[in-house]
Amino acid sequence: MFSLCKSKKTSNSTEGRADDCKNTQPKVQEPSSTTAEEEPSVRTEEVEPTEEPTEPISLKDVKFNEWLDENLCNKGSEKITPAERGVGEWTEIRLFLSSTFIDTQAERDKLIKVVIPEINRKMAPHFIRVIPVDLRWGVLAEETKSCCDIQKTCLNQIDNCRLNVKQTPWFLGLRTERYGWVQGEMMASEGFEKPEFYDWIDKLRKTDKTVSITSLEVCHATRTPKKLPPYPTVFFYKRHFSEEAKTRMEEDKFNWVFEFEYTDTEIQDPDLKHQYTLISNAEDYKRDKESLDEFLKDKNHVLFADYSADYINGHAYYTAKRENAKSFGVGYAAGLDDFAKKVEEDLLAAIKMNFAEKDVDNIDPYVFDTIQHENAVKLKASTFVGRHKMMKDALAHVTGTDSDTTLILHGEPGCGKSGLLAAVSQQAMELRSGKKHFVFIHAVDSCPGSNLLEKFLRRLHVNLRAFRRAAGENKVNAAPPASMTDLKQEHHSFIEETGNTYPKCKFIIIVDAVNQFNESNRAWDMWWLMRKTCPKNVRFMISTLNEENNTFANAKTSCPSAETLEVTSMSKEDLVEMVSTNLARYNKKLTTYDDRLLGNQMDILLTKSSSPLFLIAASEALRKFGIFEKVSEYIKSLPNTITELFSFLVDEWCVEYGKMFTEDVCGLIALSKDGLLENQVNDILAFKEEREKGGSGFLYESSFSRIYDSLSSFLAAGGGGYLRFFHDQLKYTIRDKFLDSEFTKQTHELMEDFFMSVIRPQLCPKPETKTPDYYAHVLNQVVFHQIQASQGCSLEGVKETLRNIYFVRERVIAGQQNILNDDYLHAIATATDPEDVRALKLWAKFVQLYSPNIKESPDFAHNMALNQAPSSVVHQDTALLQAPAKSNGYPLIWDNIPEADDPMSVKITSAGVDCVASTVKRDVIIVATGDSAMIFDQSSGETLHKLLVTAYSVCLTPDEERLLVGDQRGLVHCFDVDSGALVWTSEDLMNGCVVWIGFDGEGNVLAGTGHHQKTICWDNHNESDVIMKLNGITPETSLKFSCDEPAWHYTFNKASGKMASTHKGHVAIWDIEKGEKLFQEEDEGGSGCIYCIDTHPTDSVIISGNSELKVTEWQIEEDHLVLLRQIELPCLSGWAYGGVWSCRYSGDEGKFIYCTEPHSQSIKIYGQGVNNKVGELKGHPECVNCINIVPGTTNEIISCDRGKISVLWQLPQKEEDIDACKQEFDEVVLWSGFSPDNAHFVTATSKVVRLWDTPSQKVVKSVDFPGYYGTRGYFHGDGSYLFISSKMNVTVYSFPDLEELADYQVLKTDDGSMRHFTVAQDGSHFLAAECRNMDSDSSCAFVWNCADPLAATEKFIKSDYGGRLFASDISHDSTRGLIGGHGGSRVISMTNGDTLVSVPDHGFMFVAFVPGSYEFVVDGGSAFYRYEESGDLSASFFGHQGSINDGCFRLGFSSGKDGSEDGKDESEDQIITCSSDGTVRIWDLDSAEVLYTFFNHRSQNMKMVDVNSAGDMVLAPNSNGMLYILTT
Repeated sequence: MFSLCKSKKTSNSTEGRADDCKNTQPKVQEPSSTTAEEEPSVRTEEVEPTEEPTEPISLKDVKFNEWLDENLCNKGSEKITPAERGVGEWTEIRLFLSSTFIDTQAERDKLIKVVIPEINRKMAPHFIRVIPVDLRWGVLAEETKSCCDIQKTCLNQIDNCRLNVKQTPWFLGLRTERYGWVQGEMMASEGFEKPEFYDWIDKLRKTDKTVSITSLEVCHATRTPKKLPPYPTVFFYKRHFSEEAKTRMEEDKFNWVFEFEYTDTEIQDPDLKHQYTLISNAEDYKRDKESLDEFLKDKNHVLFADYSADYINGHAYYTAKRENAKSFGVGYAAGLDDFAKKVEEDLLAAIKMNFAEKDVDNIDPYVFDTIQHENAVKLKASTFVGRHKMMKDALAHVTGTDSDTTLILHGEPGCGKSGLLAAVSQQAMELRSGKKHFVFIHAVDSCPGSNLLEKFLRRLHVNLRAFRRAAGENKVNAAPPASMTDLKQEHHSFIEETGNTYPKCKFIIIVDAVNQFNESNRAWDMWWLMRKTCPKNVRFMISTLNEENNTFANAKTSCPSAETLEVTSMSKEDLVEMVSTNLARYNKKLTTYDDRLLGNQMDILLTKSSSPLFLIAASEALRKFGIFEKVSEYIKSLPNTITELFSFLVDEWCVEYGKMFTEDVCGLIALSKDGLLENQVNDILAFKEEREKGGSGFLYESSFSRIYDSLSSFLAAGGGGYLRFFHDQLKYTIRDKFLDSEFTKQTHELMEDFFMSVIRPQLCPKPETKTPDYYAHVLNQVVFHQIQASQGCSLEGVKETLRNIYFVRERVIAGQQNILNDDYLHAIATATDPEDVRALKLWAKFVQLYSPNIKESPDFAHNMALNQAPSSVVHQDTALLQAPAKSNGYPLIWDNIPEADDPMSVKITSAGVDCVASTVKRDVIIVATGDSAMIFDQSSGETLHKLLVTAYSVCLTPDEERLLVGDQRGLVHCFDVDSGALVWTSEDLMNGCVVWIGFDGEGNVLAGTGHHQKTICWDNHNESDVIMKLNGITPETSLKFSCDEPAWHYTFNKASGKMASTHKGHVAIWDIEKGEKLFQEEDEGGSGCIYCIDTHPTDSVIISGNSELKVTEWQIEEDHLVLLRQIELPCLSGWAYGGVWSCRYSGDEGKFIYCTEPHSQSIKIYGQGVNNKVGELKGHPECVNCINIVPGTTNEIISCDRGKISVLWQLPQKEEDIDACKQEFDEVVLWSGFSPDNAHFVTATSKVVRLWDTPSQKVVKSVDFPGYYGTRGYFHGDGSYLFISSKMNVTVYSFPDLEELADYQVLKTDDGSMRHFTVAQDGSHFLAAECRNMDSDSSCAFVWNCADPLAATEKFIKSDYGGRLFASDISHDSTRGLIGGHGGSRVISMTNGDTLVSVPDHGFMFVAFVPGSYEFVVDGGSAFYRYEESGDLSASFFGHQGSINDGCFRLGFSSGKDGSEDGKDESEDQIITCSSDGTVRIWDLDSAEVLYTFFNHRSQNMKMVDVNSAGDMVLAPNSNGMLYILTT
């Protein structure tokens, strides 16, 4: 190397070295701990010359700047366009910092600790980061043995700061009064890594010119390349001190630190004489320095600026003080805020101008998320070293197919799991070349939302679908299911299907830090990992801590055969490499040999701890440490444990950023619910500052961007998402240092107050204030802090959140209903006031029941809450809030609402044949649907798992950890409740459908077979069924025997130790130990099938229900059953498949009996005694299949129906309160309508017609009437007559006397029934629609003349429709009729029945003419359509979720209450419809827009709807036995 250097005749008696560059023993600046005789061994600036310097050889008659112009500037340079970058591709700018050292400590600290962190935070969304190259320390002794070596090190580093070899580097020079270490010899161009850049230095060598290393750095950076960037990347800032500052330096006798260090006149002051270098050509050096500054000012491709600085007494000090010899020290300038601001502006401008901004707004968000996740692992992988065996094993797993599909990396905090996983991920990503394989990376907390399991699953499935569509599967939907429920249900099956479809492809799925997932959707249960049935080409790898959130244990439970790889300690070689790699990014190095003065710095560090986390934390502290002389001392001062190290670092932060600021920032992050975004932290700090200072001053002296630079390495995934401490040790340190009870309470209150300041403007009917981007996260966080701030006191704050309908609306709109449910549970568990608990439970119930409706119609959330029972706290809280302005005729208020709240607590959208609930603590409900077993959250109704098994019976084990499922083939399956993983399947086949599972008194599983259709089966259930006992809770059969006849249901009575089975006409009792029938007892309730049976919770008593609607209670004796009582259920229909489908004792020692039959779709409650009915539960829209109690409760039951839902009920504790939620009128109304004058309305049931007074809503008169399913009523003409239809007849009553005046048989055969009936507006005709049962195609429409109601006559029969008819209407002028049924709708002539218009696709249950025209509306499933007179479609109305049953019109309606801005009331044409979905909707007839929807959670099937002529009252009878009277 030395052969490349040219020796000078001058000495290197300048800043930085004590030796001539030719000296073979390097000497460097002493650390503060050295004595005068000791010599340090690493580079610094201040060195005492060892011999008298000789005169330098200067350029003759040429100024230095002129020579530079001639030799550094390329006259033909041209500017290039901004650099293009890939979307989400990180650009790392290495910014070389150049200056003399001892006088620019403050500037360098400002740049490294303030300016660059601030730039990095601002540019992070643009994927640009700046890394400072600061060589104050980190250049090792072996690199400073000669001038050539130091030139090679420094100038090569400048070349490494070029993003393109043909462009200028990113370089920032500080120009001060000092000159720097003059180089006694110069390296030839061949000695550098890129010799093509150093032609200028070869020319300079020929001149015998000596310059400082700082000047060489400046020259090399400003050499003009052929290609110039759009904006300068080389920056110079020249410092100027005021005269006052210089005076203060002189007072301190530290002016030598900041002044030009060479003099040609001997200094007389004994304190200063050794601090300047006496040399005859000092003026030449000074002139060259000034000439270089002139050169820089004159160049357009660099940016040159001046800045002012100050000096404060005491801001300079000695680092090594020596007597009668040169001492060493440093000085710190002050007043640098303007300097920092200017540099930040310049750098940001250069970055923005030199890099083309990529528009990410139009990038698919899933693609953008993938980029961020992969960037996160690439960053971690860049510092990963060693662990070659682990790396090999992990990589073999993800690329192989021999082992189990899942690999679990686990270990203690800080052991390096994430780094190992990142390194494996980076290599795995290379497999994607050619799109042959699928690789998916998810790094929790790498970007906002990445800690949510739902977002992870959605990303995964979107990417899998994209892979399959790219392979040509166009029928695969690009988007996964919209609801999390549906996504969960298809998660496993879709991945397995994908793997099986592409067996030659690898599907590698890697998830880092699963323990950091948010707990929502039971992420910690690890149910989402792969099942045993997953093909081996699907490879899963996760990383997790050993203990946190139990994710490691749960992962092993979910995947029992998964491989595990523990990440253990690293070798010393790996640790050295890891520390060196981390420091090298910032051009820092530690000595790795035994230096006689500094020692082996690496060994000193490693002897403190071998924990990777400790060493990373120590490296982070070291890379910001600026004083070289004290590095060894600093390392020695570090504690020896990670806990103590974090405490040490926090103390440093308190000094650097201020104690209050550090406390507040760390407290906010540590106490947040699940992390905070950076702009949230900034806004909270500003909120506190404004509140405490009121704009009159500053509370803090630092900024978050500064402290973030220190925190970022310890935040989850580098803080790319929500800022949370990645390691518990740091969180514990923060807790111990700052988080006493008072500070904790104040911090929670601060966050509560700030979050509410953001939320409060939205808690109104029509929010207008713009919300911040993090608004959804604020909604998610605030309740947590309200609860924490309460600290066991009254939860007053939640009245503004959990008890505020507008807050509920905001949460539902944000898609947070499941998290909101968790908030209610947390608040209920925390509340100490019983009234708070009661109120929160009622609100939680409301939210669960109404979240889907609020999501659909958020503008009417207030209306939904106000339409709860007046005694409900939901109604009472909402009545205190500002109500929305009334629109034109809506919203509707439930006028006749029952005073008491009803028992329905949770509604689950899953029907079933069997259901079971856990205790409230375990909080699950399981429903067997026949196709699957569904596990739901008991509190929220959220789907947890869908188990793909033909489930016909379900049972929880006593510890509630396992679920037993009986399938159609005769097998019993055992599943883990938390994960949904299959644990075992019974070894023995029972050859039948398992309809019941239970336990005997010894804890053994019992199971029995029966018919899979249960009750609807008497004609084809003729095979003998089987009872089986398993050995405990294992798949091993211990006993199996035949019942020798068909069976329906089973139970085990613990009090007697006997098992009972039900059969046709009798109950059999069994000895379960021997498998012997002990006896059987004939059913006293009849000879029909006994469908259901249950056992008393404490006594030797059972109940059974049969096909003849009787519930029988029996006492079990030794050899017979004793009849205790019999209950006969009322049933109105005589339905062929009627009977008691389910019966159950209550949990309070069997105080009540619950039972159900199919017609009423309700659950009847009987107390003690015979037929002592104490209540009825209504809300199921279909026949109830099963009832079960909630264990551990006395008043909670679960029920499932065969069509739509399962319901959790919470009954009142008092028997007399069970029916308090009913209306005074409790019958199923078939029809209701207003009189023409609105003074009365009429209702018709299957037994009676009632006349009601409208204002008082009291019955005026009742008459018996044989109503039928399709009963309808119409007022004739002026309202003197009332026509009501029954099955075949139309009866005419006087009105309002309700005296029967005439009765006409309209239909000709009893095979038919009148399903709809209409009277013309002028009373001239009526039209009846017939539905025939057996001869359906012969169904007719009947038209009668009825101008004289007492002498009506048949006009004609339309018999050519060709299908069943269900709907009818007559036009305004009575010339046209409209009929609808299975064959669509027809407009017919009322003269002869000819078909005028045919719409075959629409018009089934609802048809109607638009009043005053021949236009008409007809239904089509859950939609309806408007047609022109010609039959052309003009509008479509979508919104109902069920079939449309009826509708009525409000044309030209004006409520007189319009809320328009101009105060004018505008009329609207509206249509009001009702549906089997239980809703009433108001539509704009012209725009087809839904204006309003009335929801009620108990509403089952809205059968018809009528509005009075004033338009301010609506009648809507419902299948649940309620007549909803709704007013405007």
